[in-house]
Amino acid sequence: MGLKFSDAVRLSWSNIAQHKKRSVGIVLTISLLFGVIMGFNFITSGIEETTISASAGQTGGEVYIEVRYGSSSDDIFDPTYNPEEKPEIDLDAVLNEEADEKIRERVAQYGGEVVGYYWYYQLDYPYRVITRSAVERFIDADLWESVPEGKVPVIMPEGWKPPQNMDNFEERLGDVLYRVGSIPSTEAGKPTTDGFNPLNIILAQLASATNDDFWLVDDGSGEVERFIKEQLEQYLSEDGGWYNTAPVQKKAVVKFDNPYKAMAFANPSEEKFGIKIYTDDFKYNAQDLFGTTLMVVNSFNMQKVLLIAVEILLLIVATLVAVLTFAHLIDQDAATVALYRAMGASTSNIYLIYFLYLIELCLLAVVVAMVIAFVFIGLLAITSIGALAERLQEFYNLKYLPEVTLFRFNGAFWAIIVTIMLVAPLSLLLTMRRFSAKHIAKKLKED
Repeated sequence: MGLKFSDAVRLSWSNIAQHKKRSVGIVLTISLLFGVIMGFNFITSGIEETTISASAGQTGGEVYIEVRYGSSSDDIFDPTYNPEEKPEIDLDAVLNEEADEKIRERVAQYGGEVVGYYWYYQLDYPYRVITRSAVERFIDADLWESVPEGKVPVIMPEGWKPPQNMDNFEERLGDVLYRVGSIPSTEAGKPTTDGFNPLNIILAQLASATNDDFWLVDDGSGEVERFIKEQLEQYLSEDGGWYNTAPVQKKAVVKFDNPYKAMAFANPSEEKFGIKIYTDDFKYNAQDLFGTTLMVVNSFNMQKVLLIAVEILLLIVATLVAVLTFAHLIDQDAATVALYRAMGASTSNIYLIYFLYLIELCLLAVVVAMVIAFVFIGLLAITSIGALAERLQEFYNLKYLPEVTLFRFNGAFWAIIVTIMLVAPLSLLLTMRRFSAKHIAKKLKED
Protein backbone atom coordinates (compact mmCIF):
# COMPACT_ATOMS: atom_id res chain seq x y z
CA MET A 1 0.00 0.00 0.00
CA GLY A 2 1.10 3.58 -0.54
CA LEU A 3 1.45 4.92 2.98
CA LYS A 4 0.86 8.62 3.47
CA PHE A 5 2.92 10.48 6.07
CA SER A 6 -0.27 11.42 7.94
CA ASP A 7 -1.21 7.72 8.10
CA ALA A 8 2.24 6.86 9.47
CA VAL A 9 1.83 9.52 12.19
CA ARG A 10 -1.63 8.18 13.10
CA LEU A 11 -0.35 4.61 13.31
CA SER A 12 2.66 5.65 15.41
CA TRP A 13 0.38 7.46 17.88
CA SER A 14 -1.82 4.38 18.06
CA ASN A 15 1.25 2.44 19.19
CA ILE A 16 1.65 4.85 22.11
CA ALA A 17 -2.00 4.40 23.04
CA GLN A 18 -1.84 0.59 22.77
CA HIS A 19 1.37 0.30 24.77
CA LYS A 20 0.87 2.96 27.44
CA LYS A 21 2.95 1.34 30.16
CA ARG A 22 5.95 0.62 27.95
CA SER A 23 5.74 4.04 26.34
CA VAL A 24 5.58 5.75 29.72
CA GLY A 25 8.52 3.62 30.87
CA ILE A 26 10.67 4.74 27.96
CA VAL A 27 9.66 8.40 28.37
CA LEU A 28 10.30 8.44 32.12
CA THR A 29 13.63 6.64 31.80
CA ILE A 30 14.93 9.08 29.20
CA SER A 31 13.50 12.17 30.90
CA LEU A 32 14.81 11.24 34.36
CA LEU A 33 18.28 10.61 32.99
CA PHE A 34 18.42 13.85 31.05
CA GLY A 35 16.15 16.03 33.19
CA VAL A 36 18.66 16.24 36.03
CA ILE A 37 21.58 16.88 33.67
CA MET A 38 19.53 19.54 31.87
CA GLY A 39 18.71 21.24 35.16
CA PHE A 40 22.33 20.98 36.22
CA ASN A 41 23.37 22.58 32.94
CA PHE A 42 21.02 25.53 33.50
CA ILE A 43 22.27 25.92 37.07
CA THR A 44 25.95 25.64 36.10
CA SER A 45 25.50 28.34 33.49
CA GLY A 46 23.74 30.57 36.01
CA ILE A 47 26.37 30.00 38.70
CA GLU A 48 29.08 30.79 36.13
CA GLU A 49 27.50 34.19 35.52
CA THR A 50 27.10 34.72 39.28
CA THR A 51 30.69 33.86 40.25
CA ILE A 52 32.22 35.81 37.35
CA SER A 53 30.30 38.86 38.54
CA ALA A 54 31.25 38.26 42.19
CA SER A 55 34.93 37.79 41.37
CA ALA A 56 35.07 40.96 39.28
CA GLY A 57 33.04 42.75 41.97
CA GLN A 58 36.14 42.84 44.17
CA THR A 59 37.54 45.53 41.86
CA GLY A 60 34.35 47.31 40.91
CA GLY A 61 33.71 45.12 37.89
CA GLU A 62 37.19 45.62 36.45
CA VAL A 63 39.50 42.71 35.67
CA TYR A 64 43.29 42.88 35.94
CA ILE A 65 45.28 40.24 34.09
CA GLU A 66 48.91 39.65 33.21
CA VAL A 67 49.63 38.87 29.58
CA ARG A 68 52.57 37.33 27.79
CA TYR A 69 52.97 36.72 24.08
CA GLY A 70 54.99 33.84 22.66
CA SER A 71 56.17 30.42 23.77
CA SER A 72 57.09 29.81 27.41
CA SER A 73 60.41 28.42 26.20
CA ASP A 74 61.37 31.98 25.20
CA ASP A 75 61.87 32.81 28.88
CA ILE A 76 63.98 29.78 29.87
CA PHE A 77 67.63 30.44 30.78
CA ASP A 78 70.30 28.41 32.49
CA PRO A 79 70.82 29.67 36.05
CA THR A 80 74.15 31.40 36.65
CA TYR A 81 75.30 32.17 40.14
CA ASN A 82 78.52 32.75 42.08
CA PRO A 83 77.81 33.91 45.62
CA GLU A 84 81.51 34.10 46.52
CA GLU A 85 82.52 36.49 43.75
CA LYS A 86 79.22 38.42 43.81
CA PRO A 87 79.39 39.50 40.17
CA GLU A 88 77.78 42.71 38.99
CA ILE A 89 74.23 41.77 38.12
CA ASP A 90 72.00 43.74 35.77
CA LEU A 91 68.71 44.29 37.59
CA ASP A 92 67.04 46.33 34.84
CA ALA A 93 63.79 44.68 33.72
CA VAL A 94 63.55 44.36 29.95
CA LEU A 95 60.52 44.57 27.69
CA ASN A 96 60.11 42.60 24.48
CA GLU A 97 58.93 45.44 22.24
CA GLU A 98 57.68 43.17 19.46
CA ALA A 99 55.63 41.02 21.84
CA ASP A 100 54.34 44.13 23.61
CA GLU A 101 53.08 45.52 20.31
CA LYS A 102 51.24 42.25 19.59
CA ILE A 103 49.62 42.40 23.02
CA ARG A 104 48.58 46.03 22.61
CA GLU A 105 46.99 45.28 19.25
CA ARG A 106 44.84 42.49 20.70
CA VAL A 107 44.04 44.49 23.84
CA ALA A 108 42.76 47.39 21.72
CA GLN A 109 40.69 44.96 19.65
CA TYR A 110 38.87 43.70 22.77
CA GLY A 111 38.40 47.06 24.48
CA GLY A 112 41.06 46.74 27.16
CA GLU A 113 43.96 48.91 28.27
CA VAL A 114 47.61 48.17 29.07
CA VAL A 115 47.91 50.03 32.40
CA GLY A 116 51.47 49.09 33.32
CA TYR A 117 53.94 46.27 33.80
CA TYR A 118 55.10 43.90 36.48
CA TRP A 119 58.20 41.76 36.95
CA TYR A 120 59.86 39.89 39.78
CA TYR A 121 63.28 38.97 41.14
CA GLN A 122 63.49 35.41 42.39
CA LEU A 123 65.63 35.20 45.49
CA ASP A 124 64.49 32.76 48.16
CA TYR A 125 61.22 34.69 47.92
CA PRO A 126 59.69 36.36 44.84
CA TYR A 127 60.21 40.12 45.07
CA ARG A 128 57.36 41.35 42.89
CA VAL A 129 57.56 44.80 41.36
CA ILE A 130 54.70 46.61 39.64
CA THR A 131 54.37 50.06 38.13
CA ARG A 132 52.22 52.48 40.06
CA SER A 133 49.89 53.04 37.11
CA ALA A 134 48.85 49.37 37.23
CA VAL A 135 47.72 49.46 40.86
CA GLU A 136 46.37 53.00 41.21
CA ARG A 137 42.94 51.61 42.18
CA PHE A 138 44.42 49.72 45.14
CA ILE A 139 46.54 52.56 46.55
CA ASP A 140 45.28 54.64 49.47
CA ALA A 141 46.04 58.23 48.44
CA ASP A 142 46.61 59.39 52.02
CA LEU A 143 49.04 56.54 52.73
CA TRP A 144 50.90 57.24 49.51
CA GLU A 145 51.34 60.89 50.37
CA SER A 146 52.69 59.97 53.81
CA VAL A 147 55.41 57.50 52.69
CA PRO A 148 58.43 58.33 54.91
CA GLU A 149 61.77 59.08 53.28
CA GLY A 150 63.84 55.95 52.74
CA LYS A 151 60.80 53.66 52.80
CA VAL A 152 59.64 51.56 49.85
CA PRO A 153 55.89 51.68 49.07
CA VAL A 154 54.23 48.28 48.83
CA ILE A 155 50.74 46.89 48.52
CA MET A 156 50.17 43.94 50.82
CA PRO A 157 47.49 42.53 53.11
CA GLU A 158 47.11 44.52 56.31
CA GLY A 159 49.18 42.91 59.05
CA TRP A 160 51.32 40.97 56.54
CA LYS A 161 53.98 38.71 58.04
CA PRO A 162 56.84 36.87 56.26
CA PRO A 163 56.56 33.07 55.91
CA GLN A 164 57.52 31.36 59.16
CA ASN A 165 59.84 28.85 57.47
CA MET A 166 62.23 31.57 56.24
CA ASP A 167 64.56 32.32 59.14
CA ASN A 168 66.55 35.25 57.76
CA PHE A 169 63.90 36.81 55.58
CA GLU A 170 62.30 39.15 58.11
CA GLU A 171 65.69 40.34 59.35
CA ARG A 172 66.81 40.99 55.78
CA LEU A 173 63.67 43.02 54.99
CA GLY A 174 64.03 45.14 58.09
CA ASP A 175 61.50 47.94 58.42
CA VAL A 176 61.93 49.43 54.95
CA LEU A 177 58.57 48.35 53.50
CA TYR A 178 55.68 50.78 53.88
CA ARG A 179 52.16 49.61 53.11
CA VAL A 180 50.17 51.99 50.88
CA GLY A 181 47.28 49.67 50.03
CA SER A 182 46.22 46.08 49.47
CA ILE A 183 44.95 43.97 46.59
CA PRO A 184 41.78 41.84 46.44
CA SER A 185 41.88 38.50 48.14
CA THR A 186 39.53 35.58 48.68
CA GLU A 187 39.19 33.29 51.63
CA ALA A 188 41.33 30.18 51.52
CA GLY A 189 39.60 27.00 50.40
CA LYS A 190 36.39 26.79 48.37
CA PRO A 191 33.13 28.78 48.44
CA THR A 192 31.02 25.71 49.23
CA THR A 193 27.94 26.01 51.44
CA ASP A 194 27.34 24.07 54.66
CA GLY A 195 25.76 20.64 54.57
CA PHE A 196 24.73 18.63 51.54
CA ASN A 197 23.94 20.81 48.57
CA PRO A 198 24.10 19.85 44.86
CA LEU A 199 25.59 23.30 44.19
CA ASN A 200 28.72 22.24 46.05
CA ILE A 201 29.60 20.00 43.11
CA ILE A 202 30.06 23.20 41.09
CA LEU A 203 31.42 25.45 43.85
CA ALA A 204 34.09 22.93 44.89
CA GLN A 205 35.79 23.44 41.50
CA LEU A 206 36.34 27.18 41.99
CA ALA A 207 39.77 28.52 42.83
CA SER A 208 40.80 30.85 45.61
CA ALA A 209 43.44 33.58 45.56
CA THR A 210 44.66 34.66 49.00
CA ASN A 211 47.22 37.14 47.57
CA ASP A 212 49.49 37.09 50.62
CA ASP A 213 52.61 38.38 48.82
CA PHE A 214 53.91 41.93 48.87
CA TRP A 215 54.21 44.02 45.72
CA LEU A 216 56.82 46.75 45.47
CA VAL A 217 55.27 49.80 43.81
CA ASP A 218 57.64 51.38 41.31
CA ASP A 219 57.00 55.10 40.81
CA GLY A 220 60.12 55.69 38.75
CA SER A 221 62.11 57.26 41.60
CA GLY A 222 64.72 54.46 41.65
CA GLU A 223 63.90 53.55 45.27
CA VAL A 224 62.74 50.06 44.32
CA GLU A 225 65.93 49.33 42.34
CA ARG A 226 68.11 50.38 45.28
CA PHE A 227 66.08 48.19 47.63
CA ILE A 228 66.34 45.14 45.35
CA LYS A 229 70.10 45.62 45.01
CA GLU A 230 70.55 45.77 48.78
CA GLN A 231 68.35 42.72 49.29
CA LEU A 232 70.28 40.75 46.69
CA GLU A 233 73.64 41.63 48.23
CA GLN A 234 72.43 40.47 51.63
CA TYR A 235 70.95 37.29 50.22
CA LEU A 236 74.10 36.32 48.30
CA SER A 237 76.13 36.74 51.47
CA GLU A 238 74.03 34.07 53.18
CA ASP A 239 74.86 30.37 52.99
CA GLY A 240 73.36 28.81 49.89
CA GLY A 241 72.40 32.13 48.33
CA TRP A 242 72.31 32.13 44.54
CA TYR A 243 70.65 34.10 41.79
CA ASN A 244 69.62 33.50 38.19
CA THR A 245 71.34 36.23 36.18
CA ALA A 246 69.07 35.86 33.17
CA PRO A 247 67.38 39.13 32.13
CA VAL A 248 64.28 39.98 34.15
CA GLN A 249 61.27 40.09 31.82
CA LYS A 250 58.48 42.62 32.10
CA LYS A 251 54.91 41.39 31.72
CA ALA A 252 52.03 43.57 30.59
CA VAL A 253 49.26 44.37 33.05
CA VAL A 254 45.97 44.71 31.20
CA LYS A 255 42.75 46.11 32.60
CA PHE A 256 39.25 45.46 31.25
CA ASP A 257 36.19 47.32 32.47
CA ASN A 258 34.04 44.25 31.86
CA PRO A 259 34.79 40.62 32.78
CA TYR A 260 33.34 39.30 29.52
CA LYS A 261 35.73 41.45 27.51
CA ALA A 262 38.60 39.96 29.52
CA MET A 263 37.27 36.46 28.85
CA ALA A 264 37.03 37.12 25.11
CA PHE A 265 40.57 38.51 25.06
CA ALA A 266 42.11 35.63 27.01
CA ASN A 267 40.38 32.83 25.10
CA PRO A 268 40.80 31.81 21.47
CA SER A 269 37.85 32.39 19.16
CA GLU A 270 37.74 28.76 18.01
CA GLU A 271 35.40 26.53 19.98
CA LYS A 272 33.52 23.24 19.77
CA PHE A 273 30.31 22.51 21.68
CA GLY A 274 30.80 25.78 23.57
CA ILE A 275 34.30 24.79 24.73
CA LYS A 276 37.25 26.98 23.80
CA ILE A 277 39.89 25.18 21.74
CA TYR A 278 43.52 26.21 22.15
CA THR A 279 45.75 25.69 19.12
CA ASP A 280 49.48 26.19 18.58
CA ASP A 281 48.94 29.45 16.73
CA PHE A 282 47.25 31.07 19.75
CA LYS A 283 50.30 32.57 21.48
CA TYR A 284 48.66 34.83 24.04
CA ASN A 285 49.02 33.63 27.60
CA ALA A 286 46.76 35.48 30.03
CA GLN A 287 46.03 34.80 33.66
CA ASP A 288 44.60 36.62 36.65
CA LEU A 289 46.92 39.12 38.25
CA PHE A 290 44.43 40.17 40.93
CA GLY A 291 41.25 38.21 41.59
CA THR A 292 40.09 34.91 40.10
CA THR A 293 37.88 35.85 37.14
CA LEU A 294 39.82 33.95 34.47
CA MET A 295 40.27 30.99 36.81
CA VAL A 296 36.50 30.91 37.24
CA VAL A 297 36.06 30.87 33.45
CA ASN A 298 38.61 28.06 33.03
CA SER A 299 36.93 26.05 35.77
CA PHE A 300 33.57 26.22 34.03
CA ASN A 301 35.19 25.40 30.71
CA MET A 302 36.42 22.14 32.26
CA GLN A 303 32.98 21.48 33.71
CA LYS A 304 31.51 21.82 30.20
CA VAL A 305 33.91 19.12 29.03
CA LEU A 306 32.67 16.89 31.86
CA LEU A 307 29.06 17.68 30.96
CA ILE A 308 29.63 16.47 27.40
CA ALA A 309 31.16 13.22 28.72
CA VAL A 310 28.13 12.70 30.98
CA GLU A 311 25.75 13.37 28.07
CA ILE A 312 27.48 10.71 25.98
CA LEU A 313 27.25 8.23 28.86
CA LEU A 314 23.56 8.99 29.38
CA LEU A 315 22.93 8.62 25.65
CA ILE A 316 24.39 5.12 25.79
CA VAL A 317 22.32 4.19 28.85
CA ALA A 318 19.10 5.68 27.46
CA THR A 319 19.61 4.00 24.10
CA LEU A 320 20.19 0.60 25.73
CA VAL A 321 17.03 0.96 27.80
CA ALA A 322 15.04 2.09 24.77
CA VAL A 323 16.44 -0.73 22.60
CA LEU A 324 15.56 -3.42 25.13
CA THR A 325 12.07 -2.04 25.64
CA PHE A 326 11.50 -1.33 21.95
CA ALA A 327 12.70 -4.80 20.92
CA HIS A 328 10.17 -6.37 23.29
CA LEU A 329 7.47 -4.09 21.91
CA ILE A 330 8.23 -5.15 18.31
CA ASP A 331 7.99 -8.79 19.31
CA GLN A 332 4.60 -8.07 20.87
CA ASP A 333 3.59 -6.25 17.67
CA ALA A 334 4.55 -9.15 15.41
CA ALA A 335 0.96 -9.69 14.33
CA THR A 336 0.53 -5.98 13.58
CA VAL A 337 3.75 -5.87 11.54
CA ALA A 338 2.60 -8.95 9.62
CA LEU A 339 -0.75 -7.25 8.96
CA TYR A 340 1.05 -4.18 7.61
CA ARG A 341 2.99 -6.43 5.22
CA ALA A 342 -0.16 -8.29 4.16
CA MET A 343 -1.76 -4.98 3.29
CA GLY A 344 1.20 -4.15 1.03
CA ALA A 345 3.31 -1.97 3.30
CA SER A 346 6.97 -1.93 2.36
CA THR A 347 9.80 -2.40 4.84
CA SER A 348 10.58 1.34 4.63
CA ASN A 349 6.90 2.07 5.44
CA ILE A 350 7.15 -0.05 8.57
CA TYR A 351 10.43 1.58 9.56
CA LEU A 352 8.78 5.00 9.17
CA ILE A 353 5.86 4.07 11.44
CA TYR A 354 8.08 2.88 14.27
CA PHE A 355 10.67 5.62 13.75
CA LEU A 356 7.91 8.20 14.20
CA TYR A 357 6.78 6.30 17.27
CA LEU A 358 10.27 6.62 18.76
CA ILE A 359 10.52 10.28 17.75
CA GLU A 360 7.21 10.99 19.50
CA LEU A 361 8.45 9.25 22.63
CA CYS A 362 11.64 11.31 22.56
CA LEU A 363 9.68 14.54 22.09
CA LEU A 364 7.54 13.64 25.09
CA ALA A 365 10.76 12.87 26.99
CA VAL A 366 12.10 16.33 26.12
CA VAL A 367 8.99 17.96 27.57
CA VAL A 368 9.09 15.87 30.75
CA ALA A 369 12.86 16.42 31.10
CA MET A 370 12.31 20.18 30.97
CA VAL A 371 9.64 19.91 33.66
CA ILE A 372 12.03 17.89 35.84
CA ALA A 373 14.81 20.42 35.19
CA PHE A 374 12.68 23.39 36.22
CA VAL A 375 11.39 21.61 39.32
CA PHE A 376 15.02 20.86 40.26
CA ILE A 377 15.99 24.50 39.73
CA GLY A 378 12.95 25.73 41.65
CA LEU A 379 13.75 23.60 44.69
CA LEU A 380 17.35 24.78 44.73
CA ALA A 381 16.25 28.39 44.33
CA ILE A 382 13.96 28.10 47.34
CA THR A 383 16.55 26.41 49.55
CA SER A 384 19.90 27.82 48.43
CA ILE A 385 19.88 31.31 46.93
CA GLY A 386 20.13 33.19 50.23
CA ALA A 387 22.83 30.94 51.67
CA LEU A 388 24.84 31.04 48.44
CA ALA A 389 24.73 34.84 48.24
CA GLU A 390 26.04 35.12 51.80
CA ARG A 391 28.75 32.53 51.15
CA LEU A 392 29.97 34.29 48.01
CA GLN A 393 30.00 37.60 49.85
CA GLU A 394 32.24 36.09 52.53
CA PHE A 395 34.49 34.23 50.11
CA TYR A 396 35.12 37.19 47.79
CA ASN A 397 35.18 39.76 50.62
CA LEU A 398 32.43 41.83 49.03
CA LYS A 399 30.69 44.77 50.69
CA TYR A 400 27.35 43.76 49.19
CA LEU A 401 25.30 40.61 48.67
CA PRO A 402 25.86 39.42 45.09
CA GLU A 403 22.84 38.67 42.93
CA VAL A 404 22.58 34.92 42.42
CA THR A 405 21.42 33.48 39.11
CA LEU A 406 20.42 29.81 39.05
CA PHE A 407 19.14 29.68 35.50
CA ARG A 408 20.58 30.63 32.11
CA PHE A 409 20.10 29.16 28.65
CA ASN A 410 23.23 28.23 26.73
CA GLY A 411 24.30 26.13 23.76
CA ALA A 412 24.55 23.00 25.90
CA PHE A 413 20.74 23.01 26.29
CA TRP A 414 20.30 22.38 22.58
CA ALA A 415 23.04 19.75 22.68
CA ILE A 416 21.03 17.89 25.35
CA ILE A 417 17.87 18.11 23.22
CA VAL A 418 19.75 16.71 20.22
CA THR A 419 21.19 13.95 22.41
CA ILE A 420 17.71 12.93 23.57
CA MET A 421 16.42 12.88 20.00
CA LEU A 422 19.36 10.69 18.92
CA VAL A 423 17.87 7.89 21.03
CA ALA A 424 15.20 7.38 18.32
CA PRO A 425 17.40 6.65 15.27
CA LEU A 426 19.93 4.70 17.34
CA SER A 427 17.21 2.51 18.85
CA LEU A 428 15.67 1.85 15.44
CA LEU A 429 19.07 1.09 13.92
CA LEU A 430 19.87 -1.46 16.62
CA THR A 431 16.49 -3.25 16.30
CA MET A 432 16.00 -3.24 12.52
CA ARG A 433 16.63 -6.97 12.17
CA ARG A 434 13.51 -7.65 14.28
CA PHE A 435 11.35 -6.30 11.46
CA SER A 436 12.57 -8.94 9.03
CA ALA A 437 9.97 -11.36 7.65
CA LYS A 438 11.89 -14.31 9.08
CA HIS A 439 11.93 -12.87 12.62
CA ILE A 440 8.25 -11.85 12.48
CA ALA A 441 7.28 -15.34 11.25
CA LYS A 442 9.27 -16.88 14.10
CA LYS A 443 7.50 -14.73 16.73
CA LEU A 444 4.09 -15.51 15.24
CA LYS A 445 4.87 -19.23 15.38
CA GLU A 446 5.93 -18.93 19.04
CA ASP A 447 2.67 -17.20 19.86
